[in-house]
Amino acid sequence: MGKVISQKQKAQILEGAVLEKTLKETARVMEELGGVSFTARALGLACRFRGSDMVKVLVENGARFDNYIGTNHRYNNVWLTVNKVCAREAREGLPDYALMLLDTAQAGYDAYGLDETGERDKRKPIPVTARLSIVDYLCENAEKTGFDMEELLYFSIITGSDKFYKKLKSHGAKLNNNLKTALTTGAAGVDWQRFQALIRYLDTREFMGVIGTLSRELDGEKIKFTTAFYYDHSRRFENAPEVFELFLDNFDQSKMNKTAVLKDLISRGLTPCLAAAEKRGWLSNAKKRDELIKCSADSGSTECAAWLLDFKNRTADLAAERAKAEKKMRRELNADPSSLSELKKAFRFKKKKDGTLIITSYSGHLTSIDVPAKIGNDKVTEIGEWAFSPHQNRTREQTSEFRRTITKITLPDGLKKIGEHAFCDLISLESVNIPRTVRTIGARAFEDCRSLKRIIVPEGVRYIGENAFSIRNGRGALEYAELPSTLEYFRESCKWRRVYLFDSAYCPDLVVSVPRGPYVEEFCEHNEVKFIYKEDK
Repeated sequence: MGKVISQKQKAQILEGAVLEKTLKETARVMEELGGVSFTARALGLACRFRGSDMVKVLVENGARFDNYIGTNHRYNNVWLTVNKVCAREAREGLPDYALMLLDTAQAGYDAYGLDETGERDKRKPIPVTARLSIVDYLCENAEKTGFDMEELLYFSIITGSDKFYKKLKSHGAKLNNNLKTALTTGAAGVDWQRFQALIRYLDTREFMGVIGTLSRELDGEKIKFTTAFYYDHSRRFENAPEVFELFLDNFDQSKMNKTAVLKDLISRGLTPCLAAAEKRGWLSNAKKRDELIKCSADSGSTECAAWLLDFKNRTADLAAERAKAEKKMRRELNADPSSLSELKKAFRFKKKKDGTLIITSYSGHLTSIDVPAKIGNDKVTEIGEWAFSPHQNRTREQTSEFRRTITKITLPDGLKKIGEHAFCDLISLESVNIPRTVRTIGARAFEDCRSLKRIIVPEGVRYIGENAFSIRNGRGALEYAELPSTLEYFRESCKWRRVYLFDSAYCPDLVVSVPRGPYVEEFCEHNEVKFIYKEDK
């Protein structure tokens, strides 16, 4: 060994000695190498294939688990899981070769038997009892060996290695705080992703054992719940309803969309899971219970519908529920629709800098709507973008469908602006007024209001955005539109500007009434609409 060799080569020579040579020969190799910087994999091989005596020889000669070659080196580019998400490897770039002590298909530890060419080592690991004695030695010499007891504990749990878990617990091992935070909050994203990846492939019995053990280690805190995690494992409910109970007992229910979960159970006919949910108070709300009964009937899940009806008959105070419903109905019938509380139910709004209000959304249940002039003491001066449109962001499908049934909208005096897309695609809208106080109508404000027959834009309106009254889908009913002399397109300063307000191809019966002026006819010709002068009506 006269020539200078690299630390990588030294590590490879040492690993070969661990697998092939005697204890004395290995100690001599380490002495002749004159210090090996990268000893972690050699220690892992000793733990898996040779036993505690070889581990001690390496440690006595300076080997540690935290002396490693980074993953830039091909021969050491080893991953612990089939999903290529591992412990330190993913988080810090450090493979933890102490995990070679464990036996599990999910963790793919046989990958550590790969040599530099990628060939798989055929050696069988030493018996579990021999590896457990190595755990004793490593726990007692953790500082000297760079052994991470917490990491091995976590992987012994997550892979169902119960004997190793019990051994580590006897030495006082606990989950570290970073892992606890990851499991309960989803923070430290890689740890959370690793957790999901590792347990995805466990069978149901192993899965239940892992979740139960982890929950005990979390000292009463609940595991983070995500919808994706639920759907990853809800397949288990069909053959083992107790897995659903495991979810309810060990995962954070505050993050669960309980209605969505119950509807998913109904869609698959999982009545035992409904029973588990009922025991935990999920069906205590009468309105939700009746909604689920209807959902069961509509989806053809007769078994769930029967179970829910039986549950209702067993538990509901039907007389009290009827009385409550009637009281609510009377209260709604007697409510003043112009009261502040009622207006807040029907309209969402926000205050502008000048103290007036902009209507941002409609959440009422009327198809003939009177937009208020005031809400409380504040005047309404603007209809916001998309405010009544079925396409407004974050609008539920049920609300969108309802908005398409709106037939009449009455706007108040004092309104100054109608925002872009404000009433877009109200396909049933037959009547709307534009107050004389309005000055601006945004682009596509009434686009695809294909039931609207007349629109009168009053004097004072200066600007109308493009395609404000266009029809893009189907035939429009618009027969008559009236434009004011104040419209900026009729001025010389705007003669160069060309916009389309109408789509004549889809409104063949449309006639537009316009004032006389030098650029009015030109504008109408551009829009390709038939027009008449107001004076000639």
